[in-house]
Amino acid sequence: MDIKQFQGMLDMVIKSKDGKVLSRSEGEAVLKGLSSVTITIFAALLAICTWLGGQVSGKIMADNIELGDTYSFFQAKAIKQNMYQLNLDDLTVQLADKTTDKALLPQLKARAENYQNYINILESDPKTGEGKKEILAKARLLEADRDSAKKRSPFFGMAATTIQIAIIFSTTAILAVSMALWYASIGVGIIGLIILADGIWYFFPLPF
Repeated sequence: MDIKQFQGMLDMVIKSKDGKVLSRSEGEAVLKGLSSVTITIFAALLAICTWLGGQVSGKIMADNIELGDTYSFFQAKAIKQNMYQLNLDDLTVQLADKTTDKALLPQLKARAENYQNYINILESDPKTGEGKKEILAKARLLEADRDSAKKRSPFFGMAATTIQIAIIFSTTAILAVSMALWYASIGVGIIGLIILADGIWYFFPLPF
């Protein structure tokens, strides 16, 4: 197949409503009108891709920062809880020691009860939501939210690239006066739209 035959495959005859075959200049004018519409639509989709991709990237970053703060808070609670536990263990030994002054036993028991209460609150505090149990649950939700955003993030880049190719096809269709390229731009644009929708709703995960 030579270049002329290949060009013939790309060039589709453009006709007017009455069936008259248009000249190259007339066909170019028609394609300018058609391509201006598709390019505008594709440019709008590209802007949406860029905006949504930025939103997802920002969400991943924000979740990572909040996740780090949450785990630091959890660690601080765990350290504090361990300190109270060590003190409670020491008091438990003193209470069990028969040589301990009996006059001190009530005071030691009250202190041990306070330590145990602090340990319990540090472990779980539904009222404030700042117990270790609640903090860990929050961290798990943040991890799930971040991981979901990470899975969807590549789709916006792929959609943007696909839509850019569609824009190139629409632009080239004017220069080549090729309806085939214009139709190809629509097909590629639809693929880009599907990829964009997948990034938003994630109905088809990536195989890799």
